[in-house]
Amino acid sequence: MAELDPFDTATIRYGVLESWRLSATRLAEDAASESDLVEIGYRDRLLTELAANAADAAVDDDGELSIWATPDNLLHIANTGAPLNASGVSALAALRVSAKTPGPDPSAHASVGRFGVGFSAVAAVGVEVAIRSAYGGVVFGTRRTAEALADTGIPADDRVPMLRLPWPDPIPPAAGFDTEVVIGLRPGLDAADLVADMDAQIETLLLELTALRTITCGGRRLERTITTTDGVDTVSVGDRSWVQVSAPHARWLMPGSPNRPRPVRGEVLHAPTRTDVELTLPALCIADVALTPDRRGLHPEADIGRVATGYHHLALALDPVERLAVVPTPGFAAGRVDDALRTAVLDDLIGSRWLPTADDALAQPDRAVVLAGLTEGLGTLLADVLDGLVHPALSDNASLPALRSLHVEQITLADVVERLTGMTREPSWWSSLYDALTPLIVDDRTAGEIGAIPVPRSDGRVSIGARGLVIADRHEWTSDDVPGVAISWLPTVHPDAAHPLLERLGARRMTVGEIVDDPALRAAIDTADDDAVTEEVLALLATDPHAPVPDWLGGLLVPDTDDELRPADELLLPDSPVASVLATDSPFGIVDAATVHRHGPEVLRRIGIGWGFTLITDELPAGPDHDLPDESRWWDSLDTEPQQMAAVRDLDLVDPDRWRRALSLLVDDPAIAATLADRTGYTAWWLRTFAEIDGRPLGHLRAPDDVDLSGLLDPIDHPDADKFAGALAGPTIESDDHAAIVLRHLGDPDRVIAPGIAAQAHSALVLAHRRRIIDLDRLDAPTAVRTLAGTTSDTALVLDRPWLMQVLDPAETVICAPPIDSDIAAGLATVLDIPTASEELHTEIVDHDARSSTWRDSPTALADAITRGVPAASGAVMIHDRLRIEVRRGERRDVVDVDWWVDDTGIHHLVAPAPAPTTPKA
Repeated sequence: MAELDPFDTATIRYGVLESWRLSATRLAEDAASESDLVEIGYRDRLLTELAANAADAAVDDDGELSIWATPDNLLHIANTGAPLNASGVSALAALRVSAKTPGPDPSAHASVGRFGVGFSAVAAVGVEVAIRSAYGGVVFGTRRTAEALADTGIPADDRVPMLRLPWPDPIPPAAGFDTEVVIGLRPGLDAADLVADMDAQIETLLLELTALRTITCGGRRLERTITTTDGVDTVSVGDRSWVQVSAPHARWLMPGSPNRPRPVRGEVLHAPTRTDVELTLPALCIADVALTPDRRGLHPEADIGRVATGYHHLALALDPVERLAVVPTPGFAAGRVDDALRTAVLDDLIGSRWLPTADDALAQPDRAVVLAGLTEGLGTLLADVLDGLVHPALSDNASLPALRSLHVEQITLADVVERLTGMTREPSWWSSLYDALTPLIVDDRTAGEIGAIPVPRSDGRVSIGARGLVIADRHEWTSDDVPGVAISWLPTVHPDAAHPLLERLGARRMTVGEIVDDPALRAAIDTADDDAVTEEVLALLATDPHAPVPDWLGGLLVPDTDDELRPADELLLPDSPVASVLATDSPFGIVDAATVHRHGPEVLRRIGIGWGFTLITDELPAGPDHDLPDESRWWDSLDTEPQQMAAVRDLDLVDPDRWRRALSLLVDDPAIAATLADRTGYTAWWLRTFAEIDGRPLGHLRAPDDVDLSGLLDPIDHPDADKFAGALAGPTIESDDHAAIVLRHLGDPDRVIAPGIAAQAHSALVLAHRRRIIDLDRLDAPTAVRTLAGTTSDTALVLDRPWLMQVLDPAETVICAPPIDSDIAAGLATVLDIPTASEELHTEIVDHDARSSTWRDSPTALADAITRGVPAASGAVMIHDRLRIEVRRGERRDVVDVDWWVDDTGIHHLVAPAPAPTTPKA
């Protein structure tokens, strides 16, 4: 039975052999051409070319390809789809002839193979190849070709072409496939090794050849699937995936997913299978572009630029924050083609709307701006200020090179500030802006860039820059719903715009206390002719109940009940307690009721409007310049200038008959009560000097529990006397009147005054005289004085020598507080206008049989010093068995026994102790 030859291979062989017989050169040319294709053009493209043939044969993009090795070292490549036909066999047996039909555009064929030479890649590894198909098969082989040449007598050298002479092959393809290529390998090649090498290519082939859906290589099966989510195609092959977009002249694939792309590095151009054209693009490019016959390079007439058309759609397929992954990395191109394609890709990106902006829109890169380090918060605020502001996620420093390559304009903080100038926004918007800017202000340089940033003020104006502005502290008791308080005397930042960043830019944060103590407010008060400033101050003070208030705020103009404006410190609150103790001709008015209702009595009291007595303070008073009654006189009474001052004003306006009630009001105020404890302070001094109870000055009365003045001064009759004891008389004589009352009471025989109290009073009088607090020319000399016996006398003497006490009658002796000092005694004699004892008495020692000794040698002298608690003297001492003194006062003479004496020469005379008793002392 004749061998079946469905493709008439015999005719093909005859034609080829006849051409070789007629032209030995033709045989050599065919052998050389095949060798060139094998060794140069298609040396490493076996699987690629066979897969391309399988793709061209596939039906409905559902092609399947399988590669395997058999134990007999044969390499099998099988596919589904259109089987081999006669034209195909003719093309296989001819060089540079393809049976595939081109489209109208020669550079845009529907099929992958175009030149009819790709199958020659099998000759790179094989010596025989069979193509088995559903309608018959053919086989080529170098051995068969050599035998045919020998049979026909055509001379040939050792190199003959393998793919010019086909023979029929009756073996059908492997089950389940429409075509199978079986390659008998060259010696030294292992089919299993080739399969293993091909396994690395199948993933890329499934991406390149869309007509193939699955490829199985050596038992590992990979399938390509495409899923579409929100209009974005994701191609998956095995466990890898790519984001894919189709442009007019190319498909672009980015490894990874839309929210996690993985840009490629070191890829080549695919058209559709891989070429040798190196690219530096971040995406896989599968282009529809003309190639050279060996499918390794770009055809000289091919327009690579058009491949980039629509490239920006790949960016649109990615999540907005990942879109810069499609931008080619700045650097050198890998070659002429790469350079041209990179340029075209960048042009497509630059001229298309795909770049995400801060307002979640899309911008054309050459119309966009980027602020390095832009944050989400700042981006949200600036989105409606800066057109085309690049999204914060794409504004980090790492993204800037890519953005620059896209011609995106990079702006600075200074540019932002310039564009903000003149804008109108709510103050809270500006505060949010400052907060968003803060992370970007990392040093003085960046702070300087925003130095001219607009800052809204409380008065409605906008300042350029924060320097010189004031930030008023907000407090925990200030609700965010409370409208901003106007502060007209200072350039104050609107409270809703206040932010710590402004302090770094030159604004000064001030507390409410500092704001109301600013000299600018004082100047505003001095020039005010209405209560506008007053309303601002009162509203401001209401935000901080504990802010200190300067006394001069009493000059704020406040309407009274007659609708006239008067200084606050000339007004009282309605029904104020202090009004009940002031004189009827007091200059105070009553504040308008509407003002009280609007601001409340507590705030009004803080600016000096009276409720109780007003306390003014001065931490460093410079002089008696506080407009207090008799302030200069008090100042002059001080030994040293005070370092701080707290004084109650308007004490001179109290009705003299209402001091009992007024004192109760004073001590009911804790702050004022504290000042009354300071005897040297103005308030206590003024009350002692001028305030009266029942017609008697407070300075002439003592506190009920002050026993040190018992009998000398009368106790005040007041239930709160212990709380204002500092305003009552003390142990110190403070004035002529005080001295006069003390002298009068000391000489009053009806008063019971303890001797110790009288002695302290005498010392106080001497001290006041020495300090010139009292003037004796303005005092009447007392008619009687208080004696040591507690009685009064008009003939008493001041004890000025302690030993004279032994010869004086206590009822005739006046003393100062011990120890006895002759100078102090002389001063007391001057104040009382009576003589001292040493002036009035003449004394002489009667007994002269004394024994002379010294303080060093005499036990009697030492014992005397110990007994009297005085230091032992030095020098001579006289020891008497009995010591008597003759005392003469006028015509009267007396002799008195004494225990010790000091004569006019200063020598001490002592009495020797009595003889020791017969019974020893313990």
